[in-house]
Amino acid sequence: MRDTPATVEAIFHSLPARLRPDRVEGLTGTYHFDIHGAAEPHWTVSIADGACVVTTGFVGEATCTVTMDEETFLAIETNQQNPIFAFVRGRIRVTNVGHMRRYDRAFYRFYDVPADADAVASRGPEGG
Repeated sequence: MRDTPATVEAIFHSLPARLRPDRVEGLTGTYHFDIHGAAEPHWTVSIADGACVVTTGFVGEATCTVTMDEETFLAIETNQQNPIFAFVRGRIRVTNVGHMRRYDRAFYRFYDVPADADAVASRGPEGG
């Protein structure tokens, strides 16, 4: 996972392996991401029952919709920009801030994944 390229697609696909189950107890949500300028701009991230599923396109009814450009998304994910400052400056639009705050705490940062998360990710969700 530490070798994952910093692209929109790779970052979204890395989310299930970066999920922190200890932080999603009771969290159920469908998050639509609209990343302007990305090769694949629309993503759905669903969290339920302690698991995360990522799908290209908008699937289902969104609990929260997040809109930003590709440059902002990549800067936040690679720790080049503070997401709160980006939000305050209007570079990010969020329809349900409370849900987005829970979402944000639910994942290890792309740039700060513990070494053992690589082993977990390589075994897959079933551990085998």
